[in-house]
Amino acid sequence: MGDFRRALAAAAALAGLCTSQAALADGWDLTGGLSLQSDYRFRGISQNDRQPTPEATLNLLAPDGWYAGTWWAMTDWGIARPGGGSDNPAVEADFYAGKNTDLWGTNLNVEAYYYAYPDFSAGGGPRASFFETITQLSRTFGPLAATATWAWSPQFSLGGGTGNYVGGGLSLPINDWVTLSANLGHQWVQAAKVALGRGGDYTHGDIGATVTYRALSLDLRYVTTDAGKTVCGFYMATANACAGGFTGMLSYTFTAASW
Repeated sequence: MGDFRRALAAAAALAGLCTSQAALADGWDLTGGLSLQSDYRFRGISQNDRQPTPEATLNLLAPDGWYAGTWWAMTDWGIARPGGGSDNPAVEADFYAGKNTDLWGTNLNVEAYYYAYPDFSAGGGPRASFFETITQLSRTFGPLAATATWAWSPQFSLGGGTGNYVGGGLSLPINDWVTLSANLGHQWVQAAKVALGRGGDYTHGDIGATVTYRALSLDLRYVTTDAGKTVCGFYMATANACAGGFTGMLSYTFTAASW
């Protein structure tokens, strides 16, 4: 998956299986994961002021490719309240459900995804929480796996208006325990276009490697965007949230139950 928000959920949900295998699996599985990330980046932008972030996920896999789950992390958006103080959301709680379908060797994943910030006080203003529909196509070409993603939001976070995101990712296992991967994506938000013109869009990318040993994995990655300070300030109030940097994520995934 194209961003780290979903990477841990994907690893826990698939529990060591490829997406097409999970889509065809019989029975039910309850899987989970815990991780610590040095800098939680969503589509290239730091969500926790470039500070370490604990994360957790729990997923229910059902027959015929159906699934549902939740993902939690700490956040710090640097939003100042007029007159002092802060209305920063300290917690992100995501909820999602979808279905994987095998289309002649290509996996189609259609997902409803809700990004919730339960401790954010809108105070009559726009809400931080928002909804996306996410469509993904994944296919393997020998050892190389490719994924294409389109996400659409009817109302992006903080009253951003319609949002669209397209992205692609490649991953290549070097051996049984090391996988190289790279992602590239582009984000459009209606309010950013109105305020900043075409310059309100931005592109992000990352490249790195994941080392896996049994249920543990360590992901090391360089992440960057082309968003300058003006564009970055529209999406995030913390300093240098869009600047390039190295990130690391240590994860543990498990299967809690199968029936």
